Parts: sequence; structure tokens; C-alpha cells
Amino acid sequence: MKKTTIGLLAASLIFLGGCFKKIESSKPVIKVNDRVITESMLDKALKQSASSMLPGRDIDFKNPQNKFIYLINKNSAVNGLILKELVHYEAEKRKIKISQEELDSTINDIIERLGKDRYNNILAQSNLDEATFRENVEFDLLKKKLVENIIGDREITEEEAQQFYEENKKLHFKHGEQVRAAHILISASVNDLRDRILNKAEEISDEELNKKVQEEMNGALAKAQNLHRQLRQNPDKFEEFAKQHSEDVSTALKGGDLGFFPEGEMVPEFSKAAFSTKPGELSEVVQTQFGYHIIKVMDRKEAGVTPFEEIKPQIKQYLESKNKMDALVKLIDTSRQSANIVYVEEKYNPDNIQKELQELQESR
Repeated sequence: MKKTTIGLLAASLIFLGGCFKKIESSKPVIKVNDRVITESMLDKALKQSASSMLPGRDIDFKNPQNKFIYLINKNSAVNGLILKELVHYEAEKRKIKISQEELDSTINDIIERLGKDRYNNILAQSNLDEATFRENVEFDLLKKKLVENIIGDREITEEEAQQFYEENKKLHFKHGEQVRAAHILISASVNDLRDRILNKAEEISDEELNKKVQEEMNGALAKAQNLHRQLRQNPDKFEEFAKQHSEDVSTALKGGDLGFFPEGEMVPEFSKAAFSTKPGELSEVVQTQFGYHIIKVMDRKEAGVTPFEEIKPQIKQYLESKNKMDALVKLIDTSRQSANIVYVEEKYNPDNIQKELQELQESR
């Protein structure tokens, strides 16, 4: 697995800025043009921000020791909700809306691709109810339509992709030895298990906690070993098993395929196993900080430069995504500069939050 993330959430569940229900009875704390952000909206956004940053952890924001984490999440929640209101404002100006049919179709497609059980598990892991998830999807669709309205559907040309390739060949497309591998993950993190058990138990001794954690770890290992034995007998079923059993959702949908990666991009235990396994073979069950992995190596590349034709689709996709993101950022920056933003309570002013963060860092 990559050092920075395990990718436990499907890309379809992650949306810029978030979206949260308005509770009309809550008092306004920020006004953006003629739209209102309430205290309840911010409380909910704060919890969701914390859940995304530290999944499975229940953080007491009233504890002074957690003030830094609180301020980071508060800043994210405030700016996320301001972004949401600005996007809605710009969409309304252009008479852009998401129909119920579009929303239902998109959500049904997500559920179909993930499977109902996995969909429900992801919502639970992300602390999302279905209503909030629907709002997130609707907001994501609205942003996409807004970007399309701004820049149209122009595709990246062959010449643009070639130019980017030539300008970045030495920096981005030169590589050391690489392997292409797929994996099946059975999640088992000691820290996450401890937090989950502590959150459910009203009172538990250290001895009992450690026993329960070890039981969970043993269960995950047994499951991984059982899958490994079956795959030894039927290696051609790896893709099917990954889709059915892997708990790394983002790769499970692709049969566990991680693509090509160089040594050092993954955590050490995973990388060592992948690079010591021959193409077409399975590794033994490998334990990392994320859990237990079964790795299948599919191909290997010597050090060199990735040819343009091989990387061209990814370059075009990257440049198209970058153009869309740049257009949205530019629009929101312009909208924010001209917007009438009133902080009814100054403690929610991002400038003041940043000032608190700076003072807290300087005092350490």
C-alpha cells in the first residue's frame, strides 16, 4: 500500500467542500450574499471534517490538548461551507440545477458498482447518513455542471499532451525498476481496532482491551490465510476474489490492480514482498500497518522512461482534470472577492482562525 493512504474510501464518496442540511431553527453565524450558514450546519461540518481527517476517532474538541486539531477542522469546515454557498450562488446565476432523475441515476450507479453491502459499510465508516450522502453527490454534480458551463467540453489535443510529456519527461516520466501488482486487503489496524472497541465499551480494562484487539487481528489473519490457500489452488480467481473480499474499496473495483509502482512508493513490508515476487506468482500473506495483504505480481519494468504512447491517456486525463479544477478555483476566487460575506460571529472568520493557529504554534 502507498505510504500516504490506504484508499479505503471509494473515489465516488469524496467530494470537495462537503454539503450539509440546513436547520432553520439554528442561529446564523455567517452570511454569504443572500445565503445563510447556521451554527448547526457548522457543527455538522466540523464533525464530518474530523471524521474524514481521523476516521474511527472520537475527538473531544473541548479538551485544550486538542485545540490545534479543532482549529484545523474548524477552518476546513468554515471554508468548505463558504465554498458551497458560493458554488450555489454561481450556479443559480447561470440557472444550473440538478434534477431528481440525474441524482437518482448517479446514486444508483454508485450502489450498483459498489454493491449494496459495501455501499452501506462505506457510509458507516465515513459517518455519513444517506441524506447527507445524497446532498454530497448532488453538490458534486452541481460543481461538474458549473465547470462544464464555464469551459465547455473541449478535449486535450495530442499536441498539448505531447508538449506536456516533453516538458516533464525527465521530472515525471523517468522511473526506476517498477512492478505491476494487485492486492487483496483484509483491514486490521491495531490503533483503529483499539479506538473502535473503546468507543463501544463503557468500561474496559487494558487486559480485556488487548485481548479483544488480538482476537480481531487473529480473525483478520485467518480470513487472509484462508483466501490465500484458495488462491494457491485457483490463482486465476484473484480478480474475482479481490472484487468480493478486498477491503481496499478503491482497488477492489479494479480486481485489486494497483498499476505499476516503483520501489519505495509503498510501505516497506508491501514493497519488499512485491519486488521479491515473480510475475504471475502470489506473495505470502503480508502484514502492514493497514492489515493483511495477498499480493499478485503481474508484470515488471526495467528502469527507464515511460513511452509517450503508454502514458498518453493518463496525461490527457490529468490535463483535463487540471483545466476543470483551475477554472473552478478561478471562478470561486473571483466570486469570493465580490461576494458580500458577513461573519455574524467573528470566531468563524477564517482570518481569525488562522491567527489562532499561528499563535498556538508560536506558543509551543
